Amino acid sequence: MTPFVLLDGVHKQWSPTVRVGPLLLGIPRGEIVALLGPSGSGKTTVLRLLAGFEAPDAGRLVIDGEDVTAVPPARRRCGMVFQHYALFPHLDVGGNVAFGLKGSPEPGAAGQKVAEVLALVGLAGFEGRKVQELSGGQQQRVALARALAPEPRVLLLDEPLSNLDPTLRERTRRELRALIKRVGITTLFVTHEQEEAFDLGDRVAVLNDGRLEQVGAADELYERPASLFVATFVGRANVVRGGGATARALGAHDGEVLVVRPERLRFADAGVPGTVRERRYTGAAAFYQVETERGERLEVLAGPEAARVGDRVYLEPAGVLTFPEERA
Repeated sequence: MTPFVLLDGVHKQWSPTVRVGPLLLGIPRGEIVALLGPSGSGKTTVLRLLAGFEAPDAGRLVIDGEDVTAVPPARRRCGMVFQHYALFPHLDVGGNVAFGLKGSPEPGAAGQKVAEVLALVGLAGFEGRKVQELSGGQQQRVALARALAPEPRVLLLDEPLSNLDPTLRERTRRELRALIKRVGITTLFVTHEQEEAFDLGDRVAVLNDGRLEQVGAADELYERPASLFVATFVGRANVVRGGGATARALGAHDGEVLVVRPERLRFADAGVPGTVRERRYTGAAAFYQVETERGERLEVLAGPEAARVGDRVYLEPAGVLTFPEERA
């Protein structure tokens, strides 16, 4: 299947040591892809390259079969929602949404379009409200309505929920996913929050130091990470390097690194000996910090009454991930 959006060998060099790419990423029509990575990994640069705000040093950018590498931003038809929304305080909600609409075919068409997209994002009748009077979640929806009003081919979101409090963020991201799916627009969004990427994205592209480490569904990244970086960046992980008694007991060899998820470590009658040093209660379960005889700290996710601080325990793995030792 031909991708609707294609980054074909896209490369941007900022300095001898700072660069993005080369990237190869195809996005089918209507798919939501989360671009996940730590700060400085190049996530926002990828959005800016696709939007046309930056020019690549090499490679092609294709949207719906059209090579847009040299096309000006205004003609690419990409709608973008910035991290801080970039709403105009001197305009009301209707004015902000209508800002991107140019050359309406007939009088009143712009107003009708504004009303349609505001209804779509759950803000029907808000045209005359001042943006300063809105909550953070409502401002986010105004920014989204403004991006959708010109009927873009691609929607680009730069950490769109980062300014919301945690409770509102969780509800809003589910509403946002439902809205994007209802519209059916192809979407690429940037985040450094794993939970947000998993909730919103059909697939997740993990970016590290300007390189794509892995692209796949959330469960694929968690259960079958392609690299040590993905294994430790996506989800909680115990990292044990080969050569020591603990590593050998868990099945590692020299030159190997083991990654064990906390839920894959069990309290058992035999195995790696240790002492429970901390217990963090989370309701249905608890996280236990177990110190081995060699001083390593391993995290175990188990029932809330599985152990107490100070208990002598043994740990047994129910599954490990193995990677070669990465050399500098």
